[in-house]
Order: sequence, then structure tokens, then C-alpha cells
Amino acid sequence: MNADLKRRRQPALVRTALLDAVIQEAVLGGLASVTVLGVAARAGVSKGALFHHFPSRQVLLEAAYAECLLRFGSELDACMARDAVEAGRFTRAYVTATFEAMTSSDRSWARFSLTALVEPAFADLWREWLAQRLENAPSERLDPRQRAARLAADGFWLQMLSDPAAQMQPDQSDALLACILTLTSPA
Repeated sequence: MNADLKRRRQPALVRTALLDAVIQEAVLGGLASVTVLGVAARAGVSKGALFHHFPSRQVLLEAAYAECLLRFGSELDACMARDAVEAGRFTRAYVTATFEAMTSSDRSWARFSLTALVEPAFADLWREWLAQRLENAPSERLDPRQRAARLAADGFWLQMLSDPAAQMQPDQSDALLACILTLTSPA
């Protein structure tokens, strides 16, 4: 059985390949450079197969961004599950997951997240996602120390993506992470 026929019988694999292709295309040339033909070619599927899964370029881009949020949410949940202290748990997980994402060898989904934020619809998705997550941690939502920690993590994320010369050695990143996490401890 050839690979194309086998993949056609596994739509989840095709969908994953398409979403990964969107992320790769956006990281290479920015969000504006993502085309239906380029994504289909990178994923190794026809344009028709792409449209079978995603009826438009916008739906495809939104699905890729939703996948990024899903991945980050899974990392966040894993960090929260390892944390026995309830006070500040969400923010510690947010900070830790951000640092882990930005110091991993494959930051493509994180880079796509930043690229996508220039798109107003994606910025709205991000705000809605964060607000929804913070609903489960109401004491952290407006706490200035928790908010400062989340904003510091966002700043680290932005610096790591926008200024390659500023990328730190692991011990510097660890020290910065430890410093930011002190904000999440009860005052």
C-alpha cells in the first residue's frame, strides 16, 4: 500500500501534517507568506485534501493557532499537576511552561504563536484562552505579584524570539526563572 493511500485512511495524520506545515511556513516567512498551496505541498497532500479538512485559509490558520494554544495548555496542565502548592499554582505553571517552551530545541510553535498575535483574531483567541484559564484561578487573576510574574514570562518569550543575541545560557535562564517564580509565592 502506498503512503498516500495509507495517509488518506488516517485523517488525523493528514490534519496534523497540515497544522505542522502551517506553523513551519509561518515561522519561515511570516503569517502573510502562508499559502494554501505552500501548506499542502509541505504537508505532502493535495489542495483538495487540505480543503477537505479546512474550508479556507483563515480556518486553517485559526486551527493552527488553536493547536498552539492546546500544546501550551497541555504543558501548563502538566506543570500544575506537579505543583502541590495551590496558592500561585497557575502562574508558576504559566511561567515554567513558557520558559520550557522557549528553551527547548524546537520552538516553532512558540514562534508561530508570536507571529500569529499580529492577527487581531488570534490576539482575541489568546485573550479569551488566558481569561478562561484564569477563571480557574480567580485569586491570581488580579493579584499584582502573579500578574507581574506572567508579564515577566511574556517578556522572556518575546526576547527569546525577537533578539537571538540576547538568548541566554541555561544557567542564566534558570536564574531568571527562579527570580520570577519568587513573585508567585505568598507574600
